[in-house]
Amino acid sequence: MRIFSKIIYSVRRKKGASTTEFIVIMPLFFLLALVVWQLVVAGLAVLDAQAAIRDAVKVASTEGDEEKAKEQFETSFGSHQKEAIESFELEIDDQEVIAKAKIKIPIIFAEGMPDMTYNTSSKAPVLQKYVGAYSFGGGPGGSFITTGGILGPPTKSAVLTSRFGYRFHPIRHIRKLHAGIDLAGPVGTPIYAAGDGVVIRAGTSNGYGNLIIIDHGNGMQTWYAHMFPQHIYVRPGQQVKRGDHIAGIGSAGWSTGPHLHFEVHVNGQPVDPLRYISKS
Repeated sequence: MRIFSKIIYSVRRKKGASTTEFIVIMPLFFLLALVVWQLVVAGLAVLDAQAAIRDAVKVASTEGDEEKAKEQFETSFGSHQKEAIESFELEIDDQEVIAKAKIKIPIIFAEGMPDMTYNTSSKAPVLQKYVGAYSFGGGPGGSFITTGGILGPPTKSAVLTSRFGYRFHPIRHIRKLHAGIDLAGPVGTPIYAAGDGVVIRAGTSNGYGNLIIIDHGNGMQTWYAHMFPQHIYVRPGQQVKRGDHIAGIGSAGWSTGPHLHFEVHVNGQPVDPLRYISKS
C-alpha cells in the first residue's frame, strides 16, 4: 500500500513539473517565433529597398529624369509599401547620379514602439547620349535593317547600342559571346512580337532579368530580355501575331541601362538577329 502511494505521488509530481515546464517554455517559444518573423520582415524590406534604389539610379543615369527615377523607386519597392518609404532623395550632376533612401520597418511584436529605420544609398555615372549609333529610322549612321528579312522589328524607336558577337562583358568583365543585339530606349518603350508564334516563357531568368521566348516553329525562336515584371503583357501558352505589343523596355537583370536585348535562335543556336529583321 505504501509503495502504491509513492507511485501515485511520483506521477502527480511529474505531471505538475511538466505543466510548469509547459507554462514557462510556451511563451519563450512564441517570443522566439516573433523574433524570427521580425528578422524575415526586416530582411525582405532591406532587399526590396536595395533593388528599388538600384533601379531608380539606372533610370536617372540613362534618362536624366529625376521624377521618372522617383516613380521607378516606388514601383520597384512595391506600390502597397509606399507608406514604408520615409524619404527618397536623388541628385544628378554632370558626372554622377547619387540616390539615398530611408525606409521604415515596423516592430511587429511591440505595439507603440517606434519603427526601425534602414538607410541605403547608391550611385552611378551619368551615361552619355549614344553618338553614331544606328536606329530603326535611319539615325546618324543610317538604317541597319536588312531587306527581305523574315522577322519584323521588335521595337520601332530604339537605338542599336551593341551588336551580335564576342565582346568584353560590361558587368562580368570577361570576353563573352553577346548572343543578340541591344536596342536602347526609355523605360516602357513598346516591344513587339517579331513574328507569329507561341509564348513558351515569360518571367524571371537570372542575368536576363525577365525573359520572353516566342517559338515561331521550324526551329526558330525569338528572345526578349531585361523587361521589368510590370511591363510583361503576355503569358506562356499565349498565341501572338507579328507586331503584337508584348512588353516594354526595362533594365532588369545584368543591365547598365534601359534596353531590349533581342536574340534569334535557329535550331537551338543563337544567330545574328540583323540577318532576319525587315523594315516592317
